[in-house]
Amino acid sequence: MTLSNVEAREARPRRGASFVLFLLAGLLLFESQFFALNGENRSFQIATFVGLPVLFSILAIFSRRSPRFAGYWPAFFSYSMEAIALSFLWLLDDLPARWLGFDPKSPQGMAMVKVSDTVVFLVVVVVLMRIFQVGLGSIFLQKGRLGLGLAIGLAGFAVMATFGVLESRGMGVSTSRLIAWAPWLLIFVLANGFFEELMSRGLFLKAFEPLVGPRLANLVTALVFAIGHARVRYSADVLTFAAITFIFALVWGYVTQKTGALWGSALFHAGADTVIIIGIFAGVKI
Repeated sequence: MTLSNVEAREARPRRGASFVLFLLAGLLLFESQFFALNGENRSFQIATFVGLPVLFSILAIFSRRSPRFAGYWPAFFSYSMEAIALSFLWLLDDLPARWLGFDPKSPQGMAMVKVSDTVVFLVVVVVLMRIFQVGLGSIFLQKGRLGLGLAIGLAGFAVMATFGVLESRGMGVSTSRLIAWAPWLLIFVLANGFFEELMSRGLFLKAFEPLVGPRLANLVTALVFAIGHARVRYSADVLTFAAITFIFALVWGYVTQKTGALWGSALFHAGADTVIIIGIFAGVKI
């Protein structure tokens, strides 16, 4: 057996353990904050939106200072940034949209809430990365293979958006109503596509890769993303929806890795959201 084969065998348990750790940490972060946001228990909300940033920040600091666990620093730093950014969204509670006079339950209001959430999340992440002198390229906020990314993204957007428009007929949405919604629909899906790609893949793919490799990094982020969508309220068949979401998540992660940037996956993701957001605007389940 060659030295490389021995090293590969010795690395497997660590890769497996890291995979499970990242999966559990991702579920803890996303699921806890989902239930906190959608629940009425104030104590649980405070424990979640204060406790999780503290927990992941402690783990990030520990791993950064420990020679043995230094490889985990990028991952826990990403978890920490995301926990802090999501806590800011909880604290603001749609205030930016309300300051502008939008009803958060209207198409206009939902679109502006999503834009404000995206801006707040991005600003918090960028500020934290600047403080710790981490390059934005580590979360795929860079040019990358821009031509390829835009080609894939625009093609994916066009196909999925067309599907959404065709499906809107079955939801009872008239052409005039769809045209009236179009600007807000476009704003929402573009903001959400970027927001979810940044928080689900941008922050984590490169952070995970040194410990589990690119394929497992993509797999664990896709699993967390799909499981998080298993409790949505806008689908009549959540298990099928989660399975489809898992496949899309793998594709979007692959596109991000191959193009070296978020632009392609964010556009593709935005197109896939079209049918969902039309359903939400119309008040029906897809």
